[in-house]
Order: sequence, then C-alpha cells, then structure tokens
Amino acid sequence: MRKRKIFSVILLLLSLVYIVRTIRIEEIKTAISMADLKLLSLAFGMAFSSILLSTLRWYIALREVQDASFRKTFAAILSGFYMMAFLPPSVGHAAKVKLVGGDYLKALSTLIFGISLEILILVIISLLVFGVSVWKFLLLGLLLVPIFYDSATHNVLQAGLRLIRRINPQLAEKLRNYFERIHFGWRNSKKNPSTFAILLFLSMITVLLQVSGIIIVGKAFGLSVGLFDAIKAFILSTFFAAISGIPSGIGANELGITLALGSSTKSTLVAFTYKFIYQYVWSFVGAVEFYKMTGGKS
Repeated sequence: MRKRKIFSVILLLLSLVYIVRTIRIEEIKTAISMADLKLLSLAFGMAFSSILLSTLRWYIALREVQDASFRKTFAAILSGFYMMAFLPPSVGHAAKVKLVGGDYLKALSTLIFGISLEILILVIISLLVFGVSVWKFLLLGLLLVPIFYDSATHNVLQAGLRLIRRINPQLAEKLRNYFERIHFGWRNSKKNPSTFAILLFLSMITVLLQVSGIIIVGKAFGLSVGLFDAIKAFILSTFFAAISGIPSGIGANELGITLALGSSTKSTLVAFTYKFIYQYVWSFVGAVEFYKMTGGKS
C-alpha cells in the first residue's frame, strides 16, 4: 500500500511537471477570453446527461437483484464523485455502493457489470483506433467470457473453491458465500435479454457523450479535435487514471488528454476544462448529497 501511494505521488508530480511545461500564460488568457460559453454550456449538459444515463444503467441492473430507488442511486453516483476526490478511483466506486443499501456484494456486482460494459466498448474501439495487439485481445477475452459465458467462469471458480475447501473449509465457505452473492448480481444483470440490451445501449451512449465532450470543449477554445483524437484522448485519460491510483485521477487524466491532442497550451486548457466539467465540479455537488445521505457524518 505504501509503495502504491509513493507511485501515485511520483506519477502525479511527473504529470503536473509535463503539463506545466506546455503552458503559456498569455495563450491561456487569449483562449479563455475567446471561449464560446454556449459550447461550454452544451458540454455541461452532456456531462449531466452522461451522469443520468450512468445512474439509469445502475438502477436498471439493481432492480434485477433488489429493491432500488432511482433518487437514491443518483445520490450515490454523485457522492462517488466526492469520495473519489480523496480516494483512488476504484475504491471510490466501491465505496458508493454502501450508500445504495441492500446486499453490498450483489449491488457491487451490478455496478461492476455496467462499468465492464463500458470497458468492453472502449477495448473494441481501441482495437479499431490503435490497432490490434495481443494484450488487447487478451483483455477482450477476459471481458467477453464473464459477460457472455458467466457459467464457465462460475465453474472454474467452483473448482478453485473445492481445492481451498481441502485446506481450509471455513475460508472456503466464506469465499463461497461472497462469490455466490457476487455471481447472483452479475448473472441477474444480464439474464433478461432486453435488460442486457438496454444496459449495453446506455453504456454506448455514455461513452459517446464523454468522447463528444472533448470535441465540444476543444471547439469552445478554438481547438479542432477530430473524432479519432477524441477517442484516443478519452481512452488514454481513463487508462492513466486507472493505473495511477491518484484520487479523481487529477493530473493523470489531463496528461492522457494532452498527449492525445498534442502538447500545447490549448490542449492543456481543454484537458483541465473537460475534466472540470465532466468530473471535478460534480465533486462539490456530490459532497452535498453525501452528507445528506449520511446525516452529516463522514
């Protein structure tokens, strides 16, 4: 854990140093003064729509395993932005499940299922944009098998539990309980074909809204961003944030976008503005929702 924190701090510092070196203050002032506020407002609307669709996707999946409230799910999603401001992204995602209530592991598995669909879409797009590679096909396989053939994954894990049971029956029983609850949520999220189709469609639209946001923000500052460059920026931003472990992905997100759009003052401005509109500003909204849900307790 300590090594992970050191790695995150080093990566944050390196990202910020690289980004700062691309900035020219006069160019920033000029770009801001000429910014198209209508386009930035459109980006805010797209960001909000993306959050609503992510909420709807989780809510639909949750209803397959337990009673669910859209309002409560929406509040948990917003609270997640706040929690990810001081927790690594993966931990922040897991933490917001507690706010939804119900069976924690079942609810967690429905959230992971929806996120997995987004990752699946990104991997497929990555194959088209960046080209084919062995590790991409491996990642695609690791996603396709549990999504479409969860029974095969279930059987493999059951075999592993039988081996553990010979060594430690109590541990095996505890793991079996955890696994069955996770599998229940995952299986039910995809059991209904129409529900699965809706979840996949919502994931595609969510990705499209986020990618399009980069294009719109770029246009607002007079930077022409092509579709492929926007896709690259979104993928690199997501990847860098995931491996960095930096809360909110600050620095790592912007580095990915800047590298994809080309090192310049405008691309850096676009990167920070895009992340502010699509993520950072919602941390403040999420803080209000978080303390409402927890009664003012951390």
